[in-house]
Amino acid sequence: MGRVFFNTRKDCHSLTGAYTVLSSDSGKVFTLNAAAGAAITLPAVGNAAGEMGEGWNCRFYTGTLFATSDWVITATTAVMRGVISELATGAANGTIAGTTITFELGADSLGDWVELTCDGTHIFINGLTTTADAITLA
Repeated sequence: MGRVFFNTRKDCHSLTGAYTVLSSDSGKVFTLNAAAGAAITLPAVGNAAGEMGEGWNCRFYTGTLFATSDWVITATTAVMRGVISELATGAANGTIAGTTITFELGADSLGDWVELTCDGTHIFINGLTTTADAITLA
């Protein structure tokens, strides 16, 4: 007998304004779908209720080109570590203790993405963009 898979669709959520990510949002794919960027606030990192615990993950995609402002994803403390690869330059933009991921106005391309994975202590970042400095880490 072969394998049977149920509910294999990704849970996608379109963001059109500011959003506070919940611990229950683990596994979601968010699309940034507003010309005016906004602030996205991540939950605290840890293993208590309401926090990003071990295994928590999500992904953000550029779904609409930005016209007026950046999209900014912020952690409460400097726990972000990782790198964004840039296809245009072959370079990478990385951080070892950051709090902010910025999808930059004017440099964005449809489909740019960032994936976040938490181990209960840190948020590990992996991402890809078409143009230089379209996604920055600080």
